[in-house]
Amino acid sequence: MVSEFLNNVHKGKNGWKGYTITTLLTMFLNSFVAVYYLFFLLGFYMLINIFNSISNHITGSIYYFLSMFLITGLAFLFLILSINVFHKRDIFSLINTSKKYNFRGNPTEWYNRIRWNKFFKGVIIWSIFMIINIFVPYFIDPSKFVLNFHLTQFITLIILLFLTIPIQASFEELFFRGYLNQGLSLKIKRPVIIIIISSLVFGLGHIVNGGIEPISMFLNTFSAFLFGIIASLTTLADDGIEFSSGLHITNNIFAFSILGSADGNNFGTLLIQTESMNFYFELFWAIIPLILFLLILIVFRYDEIKKVLKRRF
Repeated sequence: MVSEFLNNVHKGKNGWKGYTITTLLTMFLNSFVAVYYLFFLLGFYMLINIFNSISNHITGSIYYFLSMFLITGLAFLFLILSINVFHKRDIFSLINTSKKYNFRGNPTEWYNRIRWNKFFKGVIIWSIFMIINIFVPYFIDPSKFVLNFHLTQFITLIILLFLTIPIQASFEELFFRGYLNQGLSLKIKRPVIIIIISSLVFGLGHIVNGGIEPISMFLNTFSAFLFGIIASLTTLADDGIEFSSGLHITNNIFAFSILGSADGNNFGTLLIQTESMNFYFELFWAIIPLILFLLILIVFRYDEIKKVLKRRF
């Protein structure tokens, strides 16, 4: 039995040049172009600091999220162009198996081609998961957390988050769960291997997200790897990325708006980590909940996941 979603790869051209150019554009060229324009953003950032009209924390957040918006926005744009120009297929082939025309032969509006019920289901489920994931460590050791709410700072951050995170997370879902998984299916016939490889690449892409200390790099990579497995399993089971996109966007909004560190490495505004946690506490917080979520996912969607893992392409 062939996955209809992965089978979308055969709707276009799949020469090695297309994959090479697309990868270079979305993973590398976008960053080079962004760096050029970041000089202007840096000037904007320094100008704000000179006038000192708002706190340094907020100006730092503005610069960071404008940078993210520029880098991932370019990657998103390059991916759309590459899919159309080099692969000669519809960008929605990376989203789900919806048809471009309805049964009457009329074009289907883009918003009707997205299964919003699955997206919002992912948002709700991951919101509950993140809330539990925050409060369990708090009850274990509340001394490591302090409430740090500032209204102006919070509103500014929320606006920035909702402008940037949906683009950033959606691009990663399109690329890793759509483009990469579909591309791997051309050469690899076992779904388990496809999931492991794409999740490993996804994990390595997040290796320095929380710092360059060895423990942080391990936890970042392994937690992203586990998230990649969860997202890939749901994508193949659903024949689309809507559910995993809901998970991913919600995860990043929570991570940036609620969780932060006392050393200022990220931009949490409601709940910050007041001191470094020991390795075992960090392991519990970063890894164990994801493993539990993966096990629960497998139990509740056992039949669908079993079919996914048995497929050959």
